[in-house]
Amino acid sequence: MRGMTEREGSAGGGGKKRQGVAKGLHGGVREVYRDEAIWVLDKPSGVLSHPNQPGRKASNALLKGEFDFEDESYRIEVPGGDLHRVWLLHRLDIDTSGLIVCALDPEAGAIFKQALHDREVEKTYKALLLSAPRPPIGSWSDCLGRAARGSRVEVRVRSGRKANAETSYELERTFAGTGISLVRLVPHTGRTHQLRVQAARHGAPVAGDQRYGDFEANKFLAEKIGLKRMFLHAWGLSFRHPLTGHRLSFRQDLSQRLTLPLERLERLETRVPRRKQPEGDHHAFRRRRKKKKDQDREQGRGRGHRGQGRGRGKKKRK
Repeated sequence: MRGMTEREGSAGGGGKKRQGVAKGLHGGVREVYRDEAIWVLDKPSGVLSHPNQPGRKASNALLKGEFDFEDESYRIEVPGGDLHRVWLLHRLDIDTSGLIVCALDPEAGAIFKQALHDREVEKTYKALLLSAPRPPIGSWSDCLGRAARGSRVEVRVRSGRKANAETSYELERTFAGTGISLVRLVPHTGRTHQLRVQAARHGAPVAGDQRYGDFEANKFLAEKIGLKRMFLHAWGLSFRHPLTGHRLSFRQDLSQRLTLPLERLERLETRVPRRKQPEGDHHAFRRRRKKKKDQDREQGRGRGHRGQGRGRGKKKRK
């Protein structure tokens, strides 16, 4: 680390200490960089940042070990039988690929998390969007909140409230005739599903997103260009080393599961079909509900409606 000012993500891992921790990696995870304090990994799509159940291992988790939700750390076994702790410093959705950072030292982990809070860590994502954002360079500011939907929790945009999610974007290229665009996204806050929800809210859902995206378009892209996953990739990462202060910068190229669909997209001349009402428009449900209430009131079924068919309205006092 001495004298290092920048590190490209294509290089291999470094550092002589804690060599045994690499044995704890998930088989599909690749080590990008490692020293005595920081561990940068390349996570593929389909791998969890951590197990969903406290105190348990998961075969598709980032590391082979139990995860402690209280201090957000893995306990992994290294050659010789010893247990090492590895702190998870931020998360990627299971369907998102790319760069993710862990700490091998608790002090380094705490400093890095403070840098995240202070917006001193720059993360850049590449996303394939179902339309081109306008203007080509800009930003999104929204208020995001969690909402229960059956047995799972989803994130929705809340109108009329102070923004708590900010993202800058820059159009990298468009694919003529398809309506599709490749965009760089830089989140300035770290809300759950932030990029996916904001992209959908602003009319450009992420291609392949099965929760907030456009299912008709996703099916079309899977058949025509072989895109079988969400096209969201943590491509760039830049921060100061928490212990040395040196600037570290990483870039992780797209995998073949993303580059091959892009090549096929170059030859596609058909416009990608879209639903009239994208799934990401979280106001659609409220509009339908309000419309039904208005219809019920007109037909005398609304609460407190006066006249015939009072329904559940309060009885008039004598």
